[in-house]
Amino acid sequence: MLVVAACGSNDEAESRYDGLAVPESQLKQVPDMVFSDTDGNDFHLAADTQGQVRLVYQMFTNCPDICGVQLAQLASVLNRPGAPANVAVLAVTVDPDRDTPEVLRAYLDQFSDDFVGLIPDSEQQLTDLQNALGALASIKIFETTTTETHQMASDGGDMDTDMDDTDMTAMDHGDVNYDIAHDARVFAYAPNGYGYAQYPHPTRQTQFDHDLPILAGIKPDAPAPAGL
Repeated sequence: MLVVAACGSNDEAESRYDGLAVPESQLKQVPDMVFSDTDGNDFHLAADTQGQVRLVYQMFTNCPDICGVQLAQLASVLNRPGAPANVAVLAVTVDPDRDTPEVLRAYLDQFSDDFVGLIPDSEQQLTDLQNALGALASIKIFETTTTETHQMASDGGDMDTDMDDTDMTAMDHGDVNYDIAHDARVFAYAPNGYGYAQYPHPTRQTQFDHDLPILAGIKPDAPAPAGL
C-alpha cells in the first residue's frame, strides 16, 4: 500500500511539541461533522468528544502495513502508566465501501475496544473531512489484487515502541481489486478544539509520550494561543 505522509513547514526549534507543530496561521478546529460509528449511531466529531484530546486517524481494514502499526502504537501509548485519560482515538475509514461497521469494529478491537470507528456516508463526506483536516486526498489504486490476509509487522520498524508481539491482522475481504493511498498523519486536537500537532509515520512513541500530556492539559475554554 502506498501511504502518503505529509507535513507542513513549521519552526520546530521553538515548538513545545515533539510532533510536527502547526503554525498559528494554519490552526484548524476539529471538524464539526457527523459520521456513523460502528454501532450504527450518529457520532459528532466535535460535540461527542468535548473536553478530550482527539487523535483523528484515517485508515482502512485491508491496509497491509502502516495502519495497523500506527493503531498498535497508539494503543501502547495510551496504555502506559500515567498516560492522560482524556484522549479519544477516532479512526475514520477511507474505504467505506468495504469497511462495514462489523468489519471495522472487529479490526479496531485487535488494538483497543476504546477506539472509535467512524464511517463516512459517501466519498464526498470523506473528501470534506480531508479538506477540513488539511489532509491529502485518499486515492484508490486499481492495480492490486489481494487474496490472502496480510500479517503486519508488530515491531513498528524504526519506531521507538514497547509493543508486545500481538499480531496485527488486516481483515480478509477476499479478492480485492484496489489499494488505497492515503495521508498517514495522526491529527491531534486539544480539548479546546484546535489542532496543534500532527504525527506522520514513523513517529516515535516517546514523541506521543511527551506531547499528549501537554495537549490534554489545555483547558476546553482556552483560546487558540494557549496551545502554542
